[in-house]
Amino acid sequence: MLAVVPVLLLLLLPQDFGGLGGWPGWAAHAPAGTAWAAEDSWRHAGAQAPSDSEPGGITPPVPDMRANDGLPPDAPELRIGLLTTYPPLSYMVEGVPAGFARDLAEAVARAAGRRAVFHADDSGPVLRSDLVEGTVDVLALVAETPERQTQLEFSEPGLEVAERIYVRRDGSAHPRGVAALSGLLVAVVESHASHQYLRSMPGQRVLPVPTPLDAVMAVAWGRADALVAPEPVVEHIIRRLPTDAPLEPSGQPLRTLRFSFGTAGGNTPLMAELNEALVKVRASGEYDKLYRRWFGGNVLSRYTDRELLLAGVAFTLLTVFLGASVVLLWRTMRLRRDVEAGTAATREARASMLREAISRQRAEQEAERFFALSLDPVAIVTQQGALRRVNPAWVRLFGFSVEEVTGHPFLDFVHPDDQDASQPLLVSGTNGLPGAAATPVENRFRCKDGVYRWLAWTSVALPEEGLVYLSGRDVTQRKEAELYLERQTEELRRSNAELEQFAYIASHDLQEPLRKIASFLDLLAKRYVGRLDSDADEFIGFAVDAARRMKDMIEDLLSYSRVSTQGREFEDTDMEKVVDTVLSDLGLLLEEAGATVDRGPLPMIRADRVQMEQLLRNLLGNAVKYRSEVPPSISIGAARAVGGGQPGGAWVFHVRDNGIGMKPEHFERIFRVFQRLHGPGRYPGTGIGLAVCKKIVERHGGTIEVESAPGRGSTFRFVIPDRFARPTGQSGAYGPGMPVVPDGHVGQPLP
Repeated sequence: MLAVVPVLLLLLLPQDFGGLGGWPGWAAHAPAGTAWAAEDSWRHAGAQAPSDSEPGGITPPVPDMRANDGLPPDAPELRIGLLTTYPPLSYMVEGVPAGFARDLAEAVARAAGRRAVFHADDSGPVLRSDLVEGTVDVLALVAETPERQTQLEFSEPGLEVAERIYVRRDGSAHPRGVAALSGLLVAVVESHASHQYLRSMPGQRVLPVPTPLDAVMAVAWGRADALVAPEPVVEHIIRRLPTDAPLEPSGQPLRTLRFSFGTAGGNTPLMAELNEALVKVRASGEYDKLYRRWFGGNVLSRYTDRELLLAGVAFTLLTVFLGASVVLLWRTMRLRRDVEAGTAATREARASMLREAISRQRAEQEAERFFALSLDPVAIVTQQGALRRVNPAWVRLFGFSVEEVTGHPFLDFVHPDDQDASQPLLVSGTNGLPGAAATPVENRFRCKDGVYRWLAWTSVALPEEGLVYLSGRDVTQRKEAELYLERQTEELRRSNAELEQFAYIASHDLQEPLRKIASFLDLLAKRYVGRLDSDADEFIGFAVDAARRMKDMIEDLLSYSRVSTQGREFEDTDMEKVVDTVLSDLGLLLEEAGATVDRGPLPMIRADRVQMEQLLRNLLGNAVKYRSEVPPSISIGAARAVGGGQPGGAWVFHVRDNGIGMKPEHFERIFRVFQRLHGPGRYPGTGIGLAVCKKIVERHGGTIEVESAPGRGSTFRFVIPDRFARPTGQSGAYGPGMPVVPDGHVGQPLP
């Protein structure tokens, strides 16, 4: 029974002092370690909108009986706009605006003989828009900035507070002033005074956030290096966090912010009325009372002397009856010990849930920014294949407005020939795995002007949401280039085939008339040589020789064209046997020239055997033909290619001689058709042999080149890629930059 008396005394105290009147009651100033105090302070700090607020965070005008004290029933209204995200200046408590700005605005309205009606919102731009449109008459305690001074009329300052920099205690950055913020990511409340101030500074990086709580959490969680905001607001939030916030002020205050009542530009009569009412509030001492209540150094300084006296009486009575309560408290000790563990767990669980909710909100905001800022067209499609939402890049690329595509099937915009291939995008992605990114699908997509563009689409299906997310990449230029390249390649292939066929037919068909010319010239030479004058005999000799050379050239041209038109299928070819055959065919020629041939081990390759014989026959024949005064000495060998770009490896063959050699400027010329370095009288032939060699090597996917110097012989090297046998670690083909072993061979010699 004795414990009931203190409770009755508490009920007699003013509601602002007890826990029944809400903020700033006992629950608001209880130690931050209690779970219910943490929950209440987070709510007041703006972490979660009240449940009874209107959609969008706008709270309807809230009547307050205290605002009408001493006013007649027909007193005119003063519609006051109140920003609810800056505790302790202003915030929401269970759907009702509270804070210093609210109480001061109420006192000013009452001093002006008006009835205060509050319009609360969590967005400053929305309130300023309402002021311009006439929905509200005045804004309560708006920070004065140069930008706003050009748009609004401001009263005498209602509050002046310091603006400071806050950083993490354990962080490396401790700026002393605004200049030291250069290079740091600074969190500021979007469109508020601090944001406008930093945005005007060159080289500043800012992270705009919706509320001061978001700025504090951005620094506490490491998403920003520092924050800039009014000192009382940040300190109020830090004191009411459920856990110790690792923030501290850095340096000296940047400046003093003036918070004043703001009206629409040109509303001079109302501004004069507000200034007069503000003077009355200050003169009556009510302003000092409100200031002590919200910004005093401790809880007691916020109350009047009468309230403190009643509190002292209550405390004395409580002390008297404390002994009677000891027994009851002792009985509850065991129960409290039992629930302490659960209380701590509940507090941590609530804090964890709050962090998760804030993190989810941040993720949704970041996803929304990505959706809007993506340079590629992005769309959300229903399971039925209808477009539910598209981003601005979609509108820019295809020309359709959002209303023109929303609700229409995605496939209606796809070219009819590509619709079947695009169908997997709308099911589970082309990978068939829900939630997994699909392999891109390319199709032609129709624009508003009727033109089709090539798009590479990737989709992610989320069956639990019944949605498919599509992202496209415009590849029109690449596809057009690919189609053009394919057409050019096909045209080149056809042209080469026609040229080879023409060369073959032309050289074949020229054989018959040339035979007749040669036959009649031979007959003419046999019958009339010596019967005419010497000039006629010489002319007949010239004609017979020209016909013979023409016949040789046509036969060589026919042989050149047959490299491509009559080549055989590649097969396993033993190059040892190929060399044996060639040496047998050239045996008499080598014996007459006194030539010696030094041959090394040769590999088995995939090649056209007949053409390999023709290749070596031409190279060995040239080594004998273009010999010097000493007997020819010829070397044949092969080695594995090292380096280069041939996949699977390659073989490098060489044919080396000690002949007359040639100058470097002729290295490219000798592989052209009918190109000779000497006159026909000195060395026989048409000059097509090396051109045939080059064409044979290129048909096998390789290259051929020569190293030579006048009087020092020549070395011909040709590469044959090893397409089928690909030993580990052996790759590449002979080419520029190929390693050369000390003996002059290229690559790795055969074992």
